[in-house]
Amino acid sequence: MLRKGQHVEERTKKIGQRPRTGVVVSVRDGTVEVRWDNGRVSSLTGALLHPITRKTDTKRP
Repeated sequence: MLRKGQHVEERTKKIGQRPRTGVVVSVRDGTVEVRWDNGRVSSLTGALLHPITRKTDTKRP
Protein backbone atom coordinates (compact mmCIF):
# COMPACT_ATOMS: atom_id res chain seq x y z
CA MET A 1 0.00 0.00 0.00
CA LEU A 2 1.41 3.36 -1.05
CA ARG A 3 1.27 6.41 1.22
CA LYS A 4 1.61 10.15 0.78
CA GLY A 5 5.26 11.25 0.83
CA GLN A 6 6.60 7.85 -0.21
CA HIS A 7 9.24 7.67 -2.95
CA VAL A 8 8.16 5.42 -5.82
CA GLU A 9 9.43 4.04 -9.09
CA GLU A 10 7.32 3.20 -12.12
CA ARG A 11 8.23 -0.10 -13.72
CA THR A 12 8.86 0.01 -17.46
CA LYS A 13 8.02 -2.50 -20.16
CA LYS A 14 11.06 -1.73 -22.32
CA ILE A 15 14.40 -3.33 -21.59
CA GLY A 16 17.09 -0.77 -20.87
CA GLN A 17 14.66 2.09 -20.25
CA ARG A 18 15.21 3.93 -16.97
CA PRO A 19 12.11 3.97 -14.77
CA ARG A 20 10.53 7.25 -13.68
CA THR A 21 10.85 8.08 -10.01
CA GLY A 22 8.89 10.50 -7.88
CA VAL A 23 6.99 11.17 -4.66
CA VAL A 24 3.39 10.21 -3.90
CA VAL A 25 1.29 13.37 -3.50
CA SER A 26 -2.02 11.65 -2.68
CA VAL A 27 -3.79 8.30 -2.74
CA ARG A 28 -7.58 8.03 -3.07
CA ASP A 29 -10.02 5.48 -4.50
CA GLY A 30 -7.33 3.48 -6.32
CA THR A 31 -5.78 6.57 -7.92
CA VAL A 32 -2.25 7.61 -7.02
CA GLU A 33 -1.03 11.12 -7.75
CA VAL A 34 2.76 11.30 -8.21
CA ARG A 35 5.08 14.30 -8.55
CA TRP A 36 7.90 13.03 -10.76
CA ASP A 37 11.51 14.10 -10.31
CA ASN A 38 11.19 16.32 -13.40
CA GLY A 39 8.43 18.36 -11.67
CA ARG A 40 5.45 17.01 -13.58
CA VAL A 41 2.45 15.49 -11.79
CA SER A 42 0.46 12.44 -12.94
CA SER A 43 -2.69 10.74 -11.66
CA LEU A 44 -2.32 7.00 -12.20
CA THR A 45 -4.62 4.02 -11.86
CA GLY A 46 -3.34 0.50 -12.34
CA ALA A 47 0.24 1.67 -12.79
CA LEU A 48 3.11 -0.56 -11.79
CA LEU A 49 4.47 1.55 -8.96
CA HIS A 50 6.60 0.24 -6.17
CA PRO A 51 8.16 1.99 -3.17
CA ILE A 52 11.87 2.71 -3.18
CA THR A 53 14.26 3.82 -0.49
CA ARG A 54 16.43 6.82 -1.07
CA LYS A 55 20.03 6.67 0.02
CA THR A 56 20.79 9.55 2.36
CA ASP A 57 24.10 11.29 2.43
CA THR A 58 26.01 10.30 5.52
CA LYS A 59 28.98 12.28 6.71
CA ARG A 60 31.87 10.31 8.04
CA PRO A 61 34.21 11.86 10.63
